[in-house]
Amino acid sequence: MVVQKKRAMIVGIGGHAHVWKKALEIHPHWELAALVDTDTDKLDHAPQSWGVDPSEVFTSMEEAIQFGQNGHIDLAIIETPTFSHHVLAIEALELGLNVICEKNMASTIGQGRQMVKAAFEHPELCTAIGTQTRFFPHNWTVKKFLQENKETLGPITSINMTYLYNWGKTRQGWRRWLPDLFLEDMAPHHLDLLRYLTEMDVVQVQGAVNFKPSFSYFKGSSSTFAILALATSKDYENQDNWIYATYRGDWQKKGELYHRIDINCEGGEISLVEQNKTRTVTATLFDDPEGFQFHAENVPVMPNVEYNEYGYASETFLLEEMRVGIDSKGEKQPQTNFRNGYKTFAIIRGIVESYDTGKAVFLPKYWKNLPFKGRSEFE
Repeated sequence: MVVQKKRAMIVGIGGHAHVWKKALEIHPHWELAALVDTDTDKLDHAPQSWGVDPSEVFTSMEEAIQFGQNGHIDLAIIETPTFSHHVLAIEALELGLNVICEKNMASTIGQGRQMVKAAFEHPELCTAIGTQTRFFPHNWTVKKFLQENKETLGPITSINMTYLYNWGKTRQGWRRWLPDLFLEDMAPHHLDLLRYLTEMDVVQVQGAVNFKPSFSYFKGSSSTFAILALATSKDYENQDNWIYATYRGDWQKKGELYHRIDINCEGGEISLVEQNKTRTVTATLFDDPEGFQFHAENVPVMPNVEYNEYGYASETFLLEEMRVGIDSKGEKQPQTNFRNGYKTFAIIRGIVESYDTGKAVFLPKYWKNLPFKGRSEFE
């Protein structure tokens, strides 16, 4: 049977755009329709470097829609510098395009709010933020274990997240100009994962620091520490029911490097450790109420992310969610849709505000009066 493929344009053809091109090639229901960039030199070289026909490169989304040779375009994948995301995302929606926008969602709270409102005004279209780390099999394994062992584990009591990298002396491309480099470029993946695993929102940021080490050649900050409070929507104002998490992210850590998530519960804990390119999920169950006696076991990584029968992960999983959402005419939105993704973006801005002011920041103020109730089964 011939598959009628959906068609996507990539807007902004920098290095990471090649990842999306590969995902479009892998997914059997998608194909690349056009490349869009304002850098005409890049466009001149695109047929050779990207392997596309010269008729498929354009300087604007409007041109791609108007002059594209091979029919309707369904999706815009926005891969441009962060400051341009809100303008391009809103323009894409106004052109009738579904949108995947790379993280960070925007540069300011005001821009993010505009994107949420624009998505709400076009309920027939699907939106998503490219925080696809939640769709990696090892992360899904942690969430599935939490779901299937709720009675044994009991309520979550605290969380620790640590991500230690060594990027070297600098970061290339437009990202090197970001004032809060690690926080804006990598932390969105981690903080989105925190929300995904716990099914709670971060409602308060306190004790946040955002800095670069004394030896750093980075132009922006490369390291972030913060204390985060999480709650379900009914407990936003009820501090007694908040769950606290520590977060450390570092792009210039020297020496031993690793990534670790520890989710502590009343009856046990589950940990994900990535070290030397090996990922291990371990569950520790307490044998007595005080936790003095316990036993640990390795949890096999489960590749069937979210019970997806096709085995997709990362970008291909997000493309699959987008395919399903488009077929539903917006009824089934991708999990990281603009309304959902905005709450991850709010954590980033809350950390910046907490560091700048030295005060705790209550995050629901950022989404106050936004139209979060919409046609999404994931909210």
